[in-house]
Amino acid sequence: MQVSSARNVAMTPPRCPTTEAPGPYFQKEFFHNGYIKSLKQLVHFYNTRDVKEFAFDVTSGHCPAGTIEKVNCWPKPEVPNNIDMTTGNLGLTDQEEDQIVKFLETLTDGFTRPYPNRDTFTGSCTTGGSAKTQGNESLIPTPPLPPCASAVCGVFPFPNPPIE
Repeated sequence: MQVSSARNVAMTPPRCPTTEAPGPYFQKEFFHNGYIKSLKQLVHFYNTRDVKEFAFDVTSGHCPAGTIEKVNCWPKPEVPNNIDMTTGNLGLTDQEEDQIVKFLETLTDGFTRPYPNRDTFTGSCTTGGSAKTQGNESLIPTPPLPPCASAVCGVFPFPNPPIE
């Protein structure tokens, strides 16, 4: 699997000038399933996803009352064996997260080649919300996940127990 570059990660159609709310903003999607909708959410995820107070044994769309998904509630992973324990509890402040987002935005160089027609975007810009909660208005609650199959869980090359 090839990991995409962070180059031009903040490039958006001119009509929707930023991925960071308040809007209008262009709805980007990050990760294999598009779960993360902004650079702020991306940085916040890697900063807090392993914080015990934010981890809940629920699926997306079912965070407990008093919590906000992607802010102070991270649903359990779809596949437990995919958990990478090397990041996830960085202890960054909200301001430090914002500084990392600003740095990532500098990796967008302004050149549009090979996409010279990016200004012909015909979709719509989303409005409102905050960078932390982008996309939450369209969360689709997922059903409880089945137990991990014994043919998959704990099978090489995944360590069992997980590396901590």
